[in-house]
Amino acid sequence: MQNSLFYSQKENFLPLAEKMRPKELGEILGSIKDNPAFQAWFAQGVKQSCILWGAPGTGKTTIALVAAQKSKKEFIKIHAFNSGVRELREIIEKATKLPNSILLFVDEVHNFNKSQQDILLDAVEKSLLTFIAATTENPAVSINRALLSRCINFELKPHKYNDLASMVDRCLQQENKTIEASAKELLIRFACGDARALLTKLEILIDTSKDLISTEQTKKILDKNLIASDANSYYDCVSALQKSMRGSDVDASLYWLARLLSQGAELKAIARRILVTAAEDVGMADPQALVIANAAYNAALNLGMPEARIPLAQAVVYLAKAPKSNKSYQALDKALADCYNNPAFAVPKHLRNLKEADYKYPHNYPDAFIEQQYLPDELINKKYYTA
Repeated sequence: MQNSLFYSQKENFLPLAEKMRPKELGEILGSIKDNPAFQAWFAQGVKQSCILWGAPGTGKTTIALVAAQKSKKEFIKIHAFNSGVRELREIIEKATKLPNSILLFVDEVHNFNKSQQDILLDAVEKSLLTFIAATTENPAVSINRALLSRCINFELKPHKYNDLASMVDRCLQQENKTIEASAKELLIRFACGDARALLTKLEILIDTSKDLISTEQTKKILDKNLIASDANSYYDCVSALQKSMRGSDVDASLYWLARLLSQGAELKAIARRILVTAAEDVGMADPQALVIANAAYNAALNLGMPEARIPLAQAVVYLAKAPKSNKSYQALDKALADCYNNPAFAVPKHLRNLKEADYKYPHNYPDAFIEQQYLPDELINKKYYTA
C-alpha cells in the first residue's frame, strides 16, 4: 500500500520513467487530455469514481497521481493481484470514518474477483472515497456491471509518435544528451505507444552513452525486440495476424505470430486475438475451432514462453486452414439492432416462467420438435440467421 504522493528517495535515484512522470494535468500527454468528459472530471475536483482502461504505458497511474494531487485527498494505491478482501475492508472502514478524504487507486483491477469488486459498491455509491481503477482489459468484460455503472469509463489510447518524440526531447534536454535522428525513430517505433517502455530503453541508452546516442547503440539495446522503422506497431501486427488467418494464408499468419512473439508482445493479448478470430471469422463453419483456440489460450498462459509458441502456432495454423463464416455473430448483431431500436417486446405468454398449459414441451414430440411461436408477436417470421 502506498500512502503518499511524495518519494522518500532523492529524485536522482528514481528510474527515468518516475522522474519524468507528469505532476499536473497540463503535462499529461495523449488524446485523453482533449476528452471533454475527462477535462470536466478534473475541473470538478475528481469527485466521481472512474475506470482508466488502456494498454501498458498509456498514463493510467500518472492520471491517478495527478488526480490525487488535484483533489488533495490521501492517495492509497493497491495492486489487485496481491490485495484481498481484508485490506479493502480496512480501507473502506477508514473512509467511513473520514468520508471523501481518500482516493483509492487499484492497479490491474481486472484481477479482482466478483466478491472483491462487490465490496466496493456501497463505498463508491455513497462517495465515501474516490475509486480509480486501472485495467488493460475491456471493463465491459472484466468488471461487473454494478461497479461499472457507478464509475466513469475513460479509454486511454497508445501514445502517438509526436507525443513520444516530445517526451524523448524533454528527457535528453534534462540529461544533456543528443540522439541521432534514425536512433530516435527506432526507439519511438519500438515503444508501440508505451511511454514506460520508451523511457526504460532511453534510460539505458543515456546511462551507456557519452554525449550522442547512436543508431548502432540503439539497435543493440533493442536487440530482438527491434521493430522495423516503418509505421507498423503492435496494433498493426496483431491486426495483420487476424486478417491473415481470416484470409486463410497460413504462412502470413505464422509470420505475424512470430513478429508479435519476437517483439515480446503480451501472450494474453495474442491468445485473445486468436480466440476472437475463431468465433468471429471461423464461427459455425467449424465450431471446433473455438474449442482449439480456447485450449491454446489456456495452454499458452499456463506454459509461458518459449513453450507457449507451440499451442499458439497450432491454433493459428488450424484457424488459417479452417473454412470461414461470420453468419452467427452477424445474425446476433441484427437481433441486437432490433433490441436497441424497438421497445422491449413482451415475452409470449406460453414462454414465460409460469406453468402454462399451452406451452408445448418439444421432448414430448417426435424428434423432440414441435412448431410453436418463440419470437415476440411483433417479430413473427423474422429471420436473423441463414445457414
